[in-house]
Amino acid sequence: MSVHAYKTGDGTRWQVRWREATGKVRARSFTSKREANAFDAEVKARKFKGEALPRPGRESLAAAYDEWFRLRGSTLAPATQSSYRAVWNAHVRDRFDHHRLSELGADPQLFEELTAEMRGRGVGNAAQRRVLAVMSAVLTAAVDWKKIPSNPLWRMRKPPATPQRYPRPFPPVVLERIRWNLSQRKTLDPTYAREWSEALFVELMAYAGLRPGEALALTWADVGEQSIAIDKALRDGVRAPTKTGRARTVPLAEPLRDDLTHLSIIGRERDSDPIVPSYAGGYWTESQFRNWRQRVWKPMLKQVAGGNPRYATARPYDCRGSFVSLHLRAGASPLEVAKWAGHSPAVMFAHYANVIEELRGEPVLAVEEQITRARNLVETTAAAKLDRIVEDLADNPTVASGGEAALVLYGERPPALPPGTAPAEPG
Repeated sequence: MSVHAYKTGDGTRWQVRWREATGKVRARSFTSKREANAFDAEVKARKFKGEALPRPGRESLAAAYDEWFRLRGSTLAPATQSSYRAVWNAHVRDRFDHHRLSELGADPQLFEELTAEMRGRGVGNAAQRRVLAVMSAVLTAAVDWKKIPSNPLWRMRKPPATPQRYPRPFPPVVLERIRWNLSQRKTLDPTYAREWSEALFVELMAYAGLRPGEALALTWADVGEQSIAIDKALRDGVRAPTKTGRARTVPLAEPLRDDLTHLSIIGRERDSDPIVPSYAGGYWTESQFRNWRQRVWKPMLKQVAGGNPRYATARPYDCRGSFVSLHLRAGASPLEVAKWAGHSPAVMFAHYANVIEELRGEPVLAVEEQITRARNLVETTAAAKLDRIVEDLADNPTVASGGEAALVLYGERPPALPPGTAPAEPG
């Protein structure tokens, strides 16, 4: 083993040579004598301890990714695996993964070239950061496996993070318009169970606080008289534990229970069947959910929310914010709502801080009453007037803000008349 200096067109380089147990001579070059001496000392120490010697850095990023995914990536959550595979196949495979590990370590500018190329294709910051996260995991594994001395991405400046997306809960009147329109859609199912199950998909997220995967995994056996048991979720058509890995129960609002009862009459066969089945009768796959979101959900939002950005760009997942809002307005404590929603208290007070603050001082109104008022309004009001109500709620979502629609939907219940007293005639 030795350190040798040699001249190049760019100046002096230092080369470390060592001999493997097979007798084969290996070499690695460095730009500074200090790095060369440090590496030489590391190789001597490994030989003394009987550890594996450094491997030549000729392996490509593509080969390193395949090895990382087999050994480490396969232990990640299925959703994470799917996300990592998607960004790698879209932005790295056959575009950047031909580079050798040693080349990436010697020229970190290549990573900035990659992010610049992604920006040129219109790839957002979130996807860029995810690409670099996967690549950093691969390179960290390469460091652990002694293929490269350090991870060149550790010092790279990453694209700015996407600002935190605070929830904007749908008011019950928007949810009821979605529910009504979904239940009235025309499909090939003569029993209308298909339409009702899609409407219930939205209700389960908005009125029971289920995540989309939890709602799609729910079976009839999970529904009780007063509550719903949540202990599983779908991961690309396969049942898996919930996001937190913990089971929970949520209260079953009376309007939701009535709709479940109606669907059970027209579409229930076995207790083990999913409440929201796919068109083939089983569980939804990830592609089927994305297709539904594109083909049904987005056009439905345009129909019931107009162009209002508060609602028009929302995702199905945002329905969970409505569950939180409904129960906070009903007077439940944030800690209790966090438990029902499957959140930690920290997530509740951080992520839903704007919802908690918005409802401070608002009239207390039971969840069932909020839903019933909105349902009656949707079923008895013309679409044009409902559009104006939704627009008013977007600008004035609380009673305190002075919104006329908010007063009708959330104002305190009128006092009950004494027994035997007839209501006054309309004036």
